Amino acid sequence: MQNESSSFKSPVGHFWLDVWVLASVIELGARKFCLRFLTQRIDPCGRLFDQMCMAARSGAANIAEGHARRSTSRETQMRLYDVARGSLAELAGDFRAWLMLAGEAPWSDSDPEARAVFATPLDKPAFDRDLERNAALHVLSQARKFERWLGGNDPLAAARAMLVLV
Repeated sequence: MQNESSSFKSPVGHFWLDVWVLASVIELGARKFCLRFLTQRIDPCGRLFDQMCMAARSGAANIAEGHARRSTSRETQMRLYDVARGSLAELAGDFRAWLMLAGEAPWSDSDPEARAVFATPLDKPAFDRDLERNAALHVLSQARKFERWLGGNDPLAAARAMLVLV
């Protein structure tokens, strides 16, 4: 058994990455948005729901997988990070299209709400040995910081805030 001072690298080292935490917040936000605001009338076959949820999941999952592959193949790590970036870009496009379908546009960069979302800082994680639980609790606590925009009954504010997060 290895002691705490060993050079053992945790396979869940991505839990400490701000980019993974943010991608996980985005995944939660996208899933909640889809569950609340993608109605049968807007998405009769459920295709947009599936696409948005899978793009959000792919962002967080590929960051985690890329980080896990860092010691075996830097090229694979970078490819997986690029897949994550592409998935999140796809998700942003879906939110943008959803807004335009509603006859609306994203917030401008100078909009006070956009600036407030952008300025909301993520906390540094402080984990003990119970990594899975602590990582989940950390992501949930970070997601709560955006509840003002994502948790209300205004789908336009939620979509616009998600675009800023993505």
